[in-house]
Amino acid sequence: MKKLTAIFLIFLFLLFSSCVLIKQPLLSSARLPELSMLSELSLTNKVALKKHVKRLSKMNRTSVHGQQKVVNYIINALQQNGIDENEIQLQNYSIENREYKNIIVHFKQSTQDVHAYPKYIIGAHYDAYGELPGADDNASGIAGLLEISSLLNQIQDYNGRNIDLVFYCTEEPPFFGTEYMGSFQHAQSISDKTTIKLVMILEMIGYFSEEENSQAFPISLLKHMYPTKGNFIAIVSNFANSSMTRKVKGLFDAFLNENNLIDVQSINAPNFVSGIDFSDHRNYWQFDIPAVMITDTAFFRNKNYHTSDDTYEKLDYKKMKEVVDATIITVLTL
Repeated sequence: MKKLTAIFLIFLFLLFSSCVLIKQPLLSSARLPELSMLSELSLTNKVALKKHVKRLSKMNRTSVHGQQKVVNYIINALQQNGIDENEIQLQNYSIENREYKNIIVHFKQSTQDVHAYPKYIIGAHYDAYGELPGADDNASGIAGLLEISSLLNQIQDYNGRNIDLVFYCTEEPPFFGTEYMGSFQHAQSISDKTTIKLVMILEMIGYFSEEENSQAFPISLLKHMYPTKGNFIAIVSNFANSSMTRKVKGLFDAFLNENNLIDVQSINAPNFVSGIDFSDHRNYWQFDIPAVMITDTAFFRNKNYHTSDDTYEKLDYKKMKEVVDATIITVLTL
């Protein structure tokens, strides 16, 4: 009997430890630091988010001509947000004699100090699957990046850090999972990877549902650990980035809880679990750069994923705004 009791207790301990490692529960809400920049910062404009998603989802973001239109649209929107053209960099790369472009925007800490500041990267892919509208996937992420660029341009003090925004091409098939992904090209090109403290990838951030059982999971066991309503935002990473996932989740939770906004969940899991590495964060892991994905969980919630029904009017721009606000607050305070 004692042996069975011991085995049972060990099983419970391992189960509890696994839940903690996977779900990253927060025992108490963190508090955001009192920084002057945060009090000066106006938050995201949900009308602008909707405008960007609508415009992008009506473009063919796969064809040669269509991708150039998207690049022009992004650059024009950045300049309208007040971004100096000298801070916008095009990273060109070729695949089978066709040229593709990542767009990188640099926000540098204003200082007289000569030492190198840590860098944080926020990225999202602008290509779509085939000729589909791709409103959630991933016009929503690009709209978020464009609004973040506007917010960052309002301030000069980035709390002792440099921040890059990266708009990736070639995330979708047939490039997904290959070295032809725009994020792989970018990660590979970083000369000093030790300065990168975190990469945050915005991957489908606009679809939410209050219906019971609207949230699915890659493993059935997870439905006992997470909400079954698809009304939360998720922070996703692997076991190697567990501590960073927890920090990001804590800051998201602090902001969202303090303002009575949407819930935040997180998951750390091995790459073989479906969906864990299904975006651009996967390529930074290959270079030992910490990276997490911010997502509405894609096809585990949004059944319009990779269909012609992934259109702009099906997204929740109020909740999308909350996600973008939490992202900018987190990157400035992490």
